[in-house]
Amino acid sequence: MYEAAKKELLALIYRYGPMTAKQAAIVLNYRLPTLYAMASQLNRQGLIRSIPLPFLRLNHVGYGLTAQGAKTAALLAGEEDGYRSKAWEKLPMQLEHVYGTNAFFVSLIEHSLRHEGEGITEWQSTRESAEQYAHFKDSGKKTMLLRPDGLCTYVLPGRGRLVLHVEYDTGSENQWKLQDKLWLYGRVLSAAWRSVAAVHVLFVTKIESRPKRLLRLWAALGEGPLLSRPLPNVWAISESEWKRKGVEEALWWGVGESRIRLKEMPLLPPAEADLPLLGKQPREPSPIAGR
Repeated sequence: MYEAAKKELLALIYRYGPMTAKQAAIVLNYRLPTLYAMASQLNRQGLIRSIPLPFLRLNHVGYGLTAQGAKTAALLAGEEDGYRSKAWEKLPMQLEHVYGTNAFFVSLIEHSLRHEGEGITEWQSTRESAEQYAHFKDSGKKTMLLRPDGLCTYVLPGRGRLVLHVEYDTGSENQWKLQDKLWLYGRVLSAAWRSVAAVHVLFVTKIESRPKRLLRLWAALGEGPLLSRPLPNVWAISESEWKRKGVEEALWWGVGESRIRLKEMPLLPPAEADLPLLGKQPREPSPIAGR
């Protein structure tokens, strides 16, 4: 029972890291009882484990992979050569950071469920989005120029696509590290995207005062080292405001203390083909429905 669905759940956690049952159910478009049943079986098989999330209220737990579960998921992804068991034997590093990043993308998917034809067609993990901007030297050595916490394409039907590079900022990075990160975004994205003015970098901050500070750093770079270069848009918002107001009403800070809603941001043209939307995958009726 649930064999294909269980593989989906393993692959999801392998790509993005620990998730709660509700988050996984939203992304995969399964009912919560179905998700719990799958997770219970995978737990008994020694493939997933419960991970405490102490930074959340009410003793929430998430699902993470065991070393054996990660090996199974790596085989499913064709990445068995890169599998290292020791990396999966301990609790994930920066657990709160991983959870916050995932929570942002899941909130976009959950919002899209109420809007026909709208949603995320592509969600790249930290590793995947870093690979997209990898640079190969003449020697063949690969260098990761950018490491976004995640990258997604959000479709607005009849209008276009939002390309969103996301940074979940816990406040641990000092001003100089933030400045270096912003400078890299300006340099790398301007070279990688022809229509860079319709590409976005979103900072979601745990600290209320960080958005304005980030935008001051970005404005200074635009008037200095990045002057005369076509640049992406950088926007920032506090996590508390995002949670409180949601996709439709939350106002992001931009350069010069401008404010904008997510769906008002510049768009790239629509894709040539309709792609599947996360959270809206067609599903067979659950075998435990009605129980």
